[in-house]
Amino acid sequence: MADQVLTLTTAYAREQMARARAEGTALTKVVKVAFGSGGVDQAGNPLPVGGTEQTLKHELLVKDISSYEFIAPATIRYSCSLAENELAGAKNNELALVDTAGKFTAVRTMTNKEKDADMEFIFEIDDIY
Repeated sequence: MADQVLTLTTAYAREQMARARAEGTALTKVVKVAFGSGGVDQAGNPLPVGGTEQTLKHELLVKDISSYEFIAPATIRYSCSLAENELAGAKNNELALVDTAGKFTAVRTMTNKEKDADMEFIFEIDDIY
């Protein structure tokens, strides 16, 4: 599993950055997180991502980002919370950062994260450049 890539900036986002540098075009803003349950194999191991994904394998919910902060000059930490009534009992194991155009800028798979109905979950996703 050490050779598998589980988090990746998408080809779409990389192309957007390259065009912005060369042509001065604008970058879209990351505004949402998509949560899904299709990011693991039958044994529960996270599936690798390729970087061309623009859909989750099994999308459950898309939410606005709660906040963000720069934790290093080229690293942004996005936070998104799931309220007690959101995705209770669901197995969350894939997510994506979504921009204002509705496109994925980063995708991630992970082991199952299951939340009880009386809990709030806060996901923090680091976007590293």
